[in-house]
Amino acid sequence: MSREQGAVYSTQRGASCEQEESELCTIHQVVNEPLEIRSATRNTLRRFLGERFWCHPVGTAVLILLLLVLVMALGAALAVLAGKGGAACVLGCPFDWVGHKGVCYYLSWDFRSWEQGQERCSELNASLAIAQDEEAMDLLFRLRGNGDFWLGLRRRGERLHWGDGSSYSSRVPVLGSSQCVYLADRRFKSENCSHERPYVCSKAQAPL
Repeated sequence: MSREQGAVYSTQRGASCEQEESELCTIHQVVNEPLEIRSATRNTLRRFLGERFWCHPVGTAVLILLLLVLVMALGAALAVLAGKGGAACVLGCPFDWVGHKGVCYYLSWDFRSWEQGQERCSELNASLAIAQDEEAMDLLFRLRGNGDFWLGLRRRGERLHWGDGSSYSSRVPVLGSSQCVYLADRRFKSENCSHERPYVCSKAQAPL
């Protein structure tokens, strides 16, 4: 083989090798392209999050803190609701009692002495009715119908006192000079405490 023929052969061989290498590179790129794309996507996302964090560290910290506070507040609210049976606390009166301005009133129809009426009211977690303001008295006068009911008012010495120890100071007159007072027609009357009649109990409203 002459020198010129060898040079031509070397040039053709080099071109052939370059073509083969190019084809192999193309095949390798096609085979590995999805993996490289996924890797590039992950790297891009990591760089984005990293740049966001490092460029705005204060804002990111505040956002995390707000999320923690929100989670804690939600947990506390759920705990409170669970402690209350999942419902808000509602004040009210038992069945057959009449509610007025936070007080429940019960009018009995069984006859007892003043002391026995007080004992029965105690069994109901109440006391013989205390009506210290005019509005409460007007309510009792409307509720009484035609009945006369013992009240939690009695004479101690020369003065009248309610069951809670406060002095009687209403303009509603109390007729008679006996020890125990009952609700009559638009007025209060006093009578011997051993006399038996219906009675009115009262107590503060409580959670139902």
